[in-house]
Amino acid sequence: MKRYLFFLVIILLGVDVMGKSYYNTAENNFGGLFPHPGMRMQGRYKAINEDLLIEENATMATALTIDTMCIYSTAYRYQLRLANLNNKQGKTKSIKNPMTGDKTPVTSTQWGLVFNYDEMGDYCAVVLSCDNSAPYDDITDSRTMLVSIIQQCGNEVTQLAQTTLSKGVSLEDEMNTLCVDVNEQTVTVSIGKNELQQVLEAPVKRGAGMVQVGYLVGPGARTAIERAVLTIENEKQVAATTLWTAASLDEYLAQSADPVEGYWRYLDRDMQDEWLRLGGRYTLAIVRSDDGYDLIYIDGAQVKKSMWEPGMLKGHLTPTLFTGNYDLMWIDATMEPIDKDAYATVENGIILTLNFPVYKSQVRLSKIINN
Repeated sequence: MKRYLFFLVIILLGVDVMGKSYYNTAENNFGGLFPHPGMRMQGRYKAINEDLLIEENATMATALTIDTMCIYSTAYRYQLRLANLNNKQGKTKSIKNPMTGDKTPVTSTQWGLVFNYDEMGDYCAVVLSCDNSAPYDDITDSRTMLVSIIQQCGNEVTQLAQTTLSKGVSLEDEMNTLCVDVNEQTVTVSIGKNELQQVLEAPVKRGAGMVQVGYLVGPGARTAIERAVLTIENEKQVAATTLWTAASLDEYLAQSADPVEGYWRYLDRDMQDEWLRLGGRYTLAIVRSDDGYDLIYIDGAQVKKSMWEPGMLKGHLTPTLFTGNYDLMWIDATMEPIDKDAYATVENGIILTLNFPVYKSQVRLSKIINN
């Protein structure tokens, strides 16, 4: 079914993440998470066992397994269905120091999810661990899960956010689903045994370029992963990016004598609401291009607002043989183009009408006149 941007077909409401999903499960041998069958190195053992990816860490350092999938999109979601098989109450693991031979008991092992792993080896992670408040007192004892967001840059580790859970998650060795929603500025963490609950949010700056995701296994932990799902946000955001900024638009338009160029603001609409919904009360800039005019988004998005940044391409006007009449290509709120029988008109240099006759709808914008 086709989706339209400026208007959103009503039966499509409620879709949260647009994009393509990549699954790692036993059916595809866990893809990039398990490149070497029977891998054993430096005290780590990894195998596919009973439809689960098992990794055990007998070293003194936290082990990372990074998926070979590279992510260039500015936004993505990563989910793991995983358990720590060494997380049972009263279970202690002894880790042997290879340098000294000494054994260190570990009663609360850590496991979790890695995201924004970059080419320098820096990364962020959601780290899980469980502990008891009074392990030798059956009356007052309670067991909880500590959920932390950390950021590692070089040898420096920074804790960004933390919370403690006692309900809605498995506190022992059963499966939980752990999920991160990542964009350029923040990460949102959700977790649950049977149902996801949002538990943390933190400012995390995603640098430009490629990043990767994966999981971590702390000293003494033994993880079991049932599935991993990476959902990459719509890459058409990249295609809609231009070099225009607020400052460069202001400077350029201040010098323009073209009556079409300038800033235009939403005025009104005439739409069939039983079929379509307004995507936003937009403010646009119109600037000349090689074969017409580009419509540049400035403000006003309501549907899929987080996908739109000032300076992105919102459409294009191509002149026709008729004065003030243009063929219209419009980019909808989900980054899909609309160009079927769409056209635009400019009246008296101050009213821009976007016409979508297939949907019996039109939207008008008025030019912003600076005195």
